Amino acid sequence: MSDTHMSMPMKIKGKHVLLMLLAFFGIVIAVNVTFVIVALDTWTGLTSQKSYQEGLTYNAAIRDAEAQRARGWQVEIAFKRDQTPPGIITMSVSARLSDNAGKALMPASITLAFRHPINENYDQLVTLSETSDGNYVGQATLPAAGNWDTRLTAHMADGTPFRQDGTLWIE
Repeated sequence: MSDTHMSMPMKIKGKHVLLMLLAFFGIVIAVNVTFVIVALDTWTGLTSQKSYQEGLTYNAAIRDAEAQRARGWQVEIAFKRDQTPPGIITMSVSARLSDNAGKALMPASITLAFRHPINENYDQLVTLSETSDGNYVGQATLPAAGNWDTRLTAHMADGTPFRQDGTLWIE
């Protein structure tokens, strides 16, 4: 006599289908909520705190850029990474502003902004100080390597502004 058991295949019932659908969509929703929370914590979505005002004065900004280009002023900016322990990024910055004839300009104030493209909490403003005739230096300690946007801003004694934007890759 042999005892053969034939097991019946499990039947999928309506409650099983409901549980599978709820589990699937629950996982999808949980992943989406996680991504939204991470995205909102890392970037506010704003590139400017005064976007409306900047939009209203956009034509004036274009005129200022054309006037700066017509003056023919130039800037030479040099970045040098200082010797520091791993994980610390210290940069020495030097800048020289000159007119179209190569004569050094003496701004009343000159700053260099380091702007991180992803995390605005890393942004930093460095005030450069004069060392010799027309040469300005400063130092920045940056929290992360990678791509940085830079903006040099100078104001002459008569109020004439100068602005130079650039990018910097730090390894």
